[in-house]
Amino acid sequence: MSSAVRLGTRRTPRPRLALAAICMGFFMILLDGSALNVALPQVQRDMHGSLAAVQWVVNVYTVPLASLLLMAGSVADRAGAKRLFVYSLAGFTVASLVCAGSPTLAILVLARAIQGVAAAGVLPTTLTLIARMYVDPTARARAITLWGGTGGIALVAGPLGGGALSEAFGWRSIFLINIPFGVATVFLAHRYLSETPTRHAPSNDLAGQALVLLGLTSVVAALIQAGGSGWTAPVTVGLFAVAITSGLGFIAVERRTAHPMLPLRVFQSPPFTAAVLGGFAFQLGAYGLQFVLALYLQNRWRYSPIDTGLVFAPFALCWVLGNVVLNRRLLHRGTRWLITTGSAIAGAGALLLLVVDNPSTVPALLGATMLVGAGCGMLAPSLNGVAVTSIDPAYAGLGSAILNTSRQAGMAIGVALLGSLMAITPTINGLRGAITVIALSFAAILLLTLRYIPRNPPPLPPPMPSR
Repeated sequence: MSSAVRLGTRRTPRPRLALAAICMGFFMILLDGSALNVALPQVQRDMHGSLAAVQWVVNVYTVPLASLLLMAGSVADRAGAKRLFVYSLAGFTVASLVCAGSPTLAILVLARAIQGVAAAGVLPTTLTLIARMYVDPTARARAITLWGGTGGIALVAGPLGGGALSEAFGWRSIFLINIPFGVATVFLAHRYLSETPTRHAPSNDLAGQALVLLGLTSVVAALIQAGGSGWTAPVTVGLFAVAITSGLGFIAVERRTAHPMLPLRVFQSPPFTAAVLGGFAFQLGAYGLQFVLALYLQNRWRYSPIDTGLVFAPFALCWVLGNVVLNRRLLHRGTRWLITTGSAIAGAGALLLLVVDNPSTVPALLGATMLVGAGCGMLAPSLNGVAVTSIDPAYAGLGSAILNTSRQAGMAIGVALLGSLMAITPTINGLRGAITVIALSFAAILLLTLRYIPRNPPPLPPPMPSR
């Protein structure tokens, strides 16, 4: 019996190496973000930028990533997930090299935007390739857990490695580390991944794509602008108006176009919709926490990058523990139980952070972030599992793209919103306001799960017709 059959996969040569390529690509995308978070204050000093500029170094990557994921998922369904994964990863590797050599902040921002475009082709294809490769539900669940565990490892390696690299060699080394990973992953993916089945659709819905990009860019810009000019400033209000108008326009276009980028019918599945909204809240809380703490520890407590990385280490290790150990061992309890328990633990950890106010409260900070990490590790794979199993399998790429779009939009909006809260009140009260928003995001996941995700997995919805 072949290894592919034993693992419950379709006929894929060397399925373990194929899964390794998928996880390594996912690892690269997350490593880049988690390592850079620790080095952001150093980038700010070296490039002589403001807090708003630092927010854009993060969001100029996240906004195109979030905006293009829907189209990328559709392209993966049409052209093949393997092809998109390989070409996008190669582009991400080249853009990383440009980031490392950027002489000015403007070039760094441009290269980060290219990274975001390339990452948009990597993220949705990872879950699609896993869903297509593993036909056995148990094997698929284990593969998704390993995929999520890879993200947890990136969270451990990111702060520690990013802090050590930036302190020893400067922040540019964080981008250089992507080069050997990228070359190795492109080789493994090209050699061992099998192409996925494709479906025909004649339109890319460019109008819908443009409205998504305009809407998300506008809301992020409005939130960042609010931190410097205030919530009622004309520019802030105008940007919010553009964001709302773009959102309404997008819904209208998707309802009327013959081949929508986002068929609104997918949201007729309450578990899928809850998973998508939960993904938004998860990314806002989990990754927003890293952003605000990295800035606060270095700018207010004068921690070095390596010290900041060490503070994040227990958080990241508990994330891996929750993901790889707790989630796998408690999988028999069901995804609903894992999501509700994980969000409750993460929310309790966020609330505990409210007592942190000076370096003497570091033990409370460590304990609180460990709770957040363990809770996030428990709930994240289950949210992913609900999303990919509650949508028509023919639209697996689109479903994965919708989930990841929601997650990345949550990160972009979270960085903008939390950064603005800290900019408006650059004291401990600003941090506490940001932490309160993070705690509310985990509470939202808990409530959505209790209301809309059943105890037992729902049957798949009827296939959606191709129009």
